[in-house]
Amino acid sequence: MTYLVTGVTGGLGTAILEQLVKKVPADQIAVLVRSEEKGRAFVEAGYDVRIGTYSDSVSLEKAFAGIETLIFVSGAPGQEVARAEQHKNVIEAAKVAGVANIAYTSISNGDQSRAILAPDHIATEKLLKESGLNYKILRNNWYFENELESLKAAAVGQAFVYAAGDSKVGWALRREYGEAIANAAAQPFTENKIYELAGKQITYAELAAATKEATDADFDVVSLSIEDYKASLEKAGLPEPVIDIVAGIQNDIRNHQLEVAHSDLEELLGHPQLSTVDAIKEVLS
Repeated sequence: MTYLVTGVTGGLGTAILEQLVKKVPADQIAVLVRSEEKGRAFVEAGYDVRIGTYSDSVSLEKAFAGIETLIFVSGAPGQEVARAEQHKNVIEAAKVAGVANIAYTSISNGDQSRAILAPDHIATEKLLKESGLNYKILRNNWYFENELESLKAAAVGQAFVYAAGDSKVGWALRREYGEAIANAAAQPFTENKIYELAGKQITYAELAAATKEATDADFDVVSLSIEDYKASLEKAGLPEPVIDIVAGIQNDIRNHQLEVAHSDLEELLGHPQLSTVDAIKEVLS
């Protein structure tokens, strides 16, 4: 079986590749990169490097030739070519190239999500279900690494500020998501499956308490309204588009968009996730 992993120059793609090569020989794994320069390190590591971008269908068709299983890491929003269009290109190119299986990284609650980042994932999930390809959809919750700046600030005594109210988030480490996705992709595609991947669901207040335990730091925990949170971001000098995204995510969490009815994370991992305190220590290290 030949695999291709996309997004390998980013955090999640890197984590997936690091775990997949523990299960599959490197000479059976290809990676997609934008240029020969970006692929040089992967060539040296023994991977088959394919050149292509989500916005160029022709390059994708060539890159996917001979691939049986595509591990499709979702693209970044806000690019010149809309993310939904890029994702459509990937799926169509996979069909043309004869790819049999796709494992796609989506968002928590998938087609039911009302989150600010959800529409492109909803469109992609629909395309996958209609594609005729075998698929596994892996709906990722939230990374501890996404909270790095807040954790670092709290560790040196600055206030831990959030606007998500008492809603819960299923934080896990990026490497844990990578391991779960690699495990899912390495297993047979005998049926189409959707996995909800989330860590233990806790509130921001509980995350702050775990941060105090992990760092022995003393800091204030400040829960703001969305309006006051936006004002604090503006005061900090963030540009308006960034404020809209950051505050929008907090508003989504406040409205329970990262709460899930169940999680398949530990089942796919085959072991418990790292504790919240230890995960915070790892992120800060």
